[in-house]
Amino acid sequence: MAALKRYFRVVFFMIVVFFFIICFQILARIQNEEEKWDLLEGGLWFEKSVDYGGRLLVGEDELDEHDRDNIAVSEMDIKVPIILWWTPFTGERGKVKQCKLGKCFFTVDRHFKDHPKTQVFVFYGTDFSPKDLPLPRKTHHEWALLHEESPKNNFLLSHEPVLNLFNHTATFRRHSDYPLTTQYLEKLQDFADKTYFVPTKTKNSLPLSPVVYVHADCDPPSDRDSYVKELMQYIDVDAYGHCLHNKDLPKRLQDPLTLFDSDYYKIMAQYKFTLAFENAVCEDYITEKLWRPLHLGSVPVYFGSPSIKEWLPTNRSAIHVSDFSGPKELAEFLTKLNNDDVEYEKYLDHKFVNVTNEKLIKHMKAREWGVNDFTQMNFIDGFECFVCNRIHRDMTKRRRNFVVRHVATKEHYGCPRPKLLPGFKNQGKLNFWQQMYDNAGFSAKALNHYVLSGRNMSYEEYLSYIDKLRIEQEGKRPEWIVEER
Repeated sequence: MAALKRYFRVVFFMIVVFFFIICFQILARIQNEEEKWDLLEGGLWFEKSVDYGGRLLVGEDELDEHDRDNIAVSEMDIKVPIILWWTPFTGERGKVKQCKLGKCFFTVDRHFKDHPKTQVFVFYGTDFSPKDLPLPRKTHHEWALLHEESPKNNFLLSHEPVLNLFNHTATFRRHSDYPLTTQYLEKLQDFADKTYFVPTKTKNSLPLSPVVYVHADCDPPSDRDSYVKELMQYIDVDAYGHCLHNKDLPKRLQDPLTLFDSDYYKIMAQYKFTLAFENAVCEDYITEKLWRPLHLGSVPVYFGSPSIKEWLPTNRSAIHVSDFSGPKELAEFLTKLNNDDVEYEKYLDHKFVNVTNEKLIKHMKAREWGVNDFTQMNFIDGFECFVCNRIHRDMTKRRRNFVVRHVATKEHYGCPRPKLLPGFKNQGKLNFWQQMYDNAGFSAKALNHYVLSGRNMSYEEYLSYIDKLRIEQEGKRPEWIVEER
């Protein structure tokens, strides 16, 4: 028996020694290779900075060591797939990331455009431009789109001929490959958080209008300012922003950078209603304009995503502009609610009960990235690994003779043509935005034509083809198009 105990002690000792040796090797590797780590899908992903001599030269405009040393980048021996940010969103000159299914090399260095290992070009939507594309597009090249911003930033992406050019997407639309719909919602607990909550009786006693409106981007495609201007004829609204301004914030809070300041939050929380109008109308385009008042305890009066009810914490968390025939009827409802504390407080149930929207709960639990949370990866790193994992998965399938091709559709981002708000006649700048949208439609068809033809194009050819398409459909070339150029 004594001999058996000694045997187990020796085995246990060897296991402990082996464990510490492995731990030491891992720590040494992380230190020596300057690797970073974070969580991904319950495992680890590693980022390893790689020096391929592509550092930018000090004092030079976009020149790097490859230019100075005449390096043939396309001949470099790189063993892993290359993912190139064509629009230099991350600024990363060279990094190998170990994702769940394999490694990929990420860079913004355009010298790698013709490297045989380059498989994906990533574009940030706002910066996507027909004037600057990696053409001609080779048959093995794929394009990825990251665009969480407003559709007004680039109407090209609202048209399917351009979306069809992309193979991987991360946008605010729930049907994109890597959805960012809740990009402005930090956590479900925010709905019940009472840090800034002001009781209804206190709100009633304050010398403020019942409604607040804070927007700096005036006359956007949603035409919200025209609607609110008419709404102001029927109910008092305090407008702190540049748009329809009639009330000043304290001087310290007038800088847009203070919109996340706690003192700003305290002021906004004092209002019973917050006009939460998005700058553009598109499925799942939901910004802080909705989430912030829900967090602060002010009832959002919402206009934006048509499917917003599917994302609210409870069935009665917001008032929907689309439920009313126009500004007058909406004002009458808000006035009635303002005078009825019992009914008003039903819209604040999410402050006192758990979130009841099971779909939202499920979505947030499944979301692998965080917002302002350094314990979680951000959605940029998440999308990079999504694309990398998909590349490795597709390579495995192709080795088994499967045909693999991902093509984005309008459900991945496409947004509708700007139109009048319900029951509203004043058009404001709506005609301008509609012209921009329509012109982008012709541009999208022309761009699709040239990219899929597998050849390069001059910008003059591109513009000429747009004119040809417009003449074929409309029979003429509007003067405003000439002026825009």
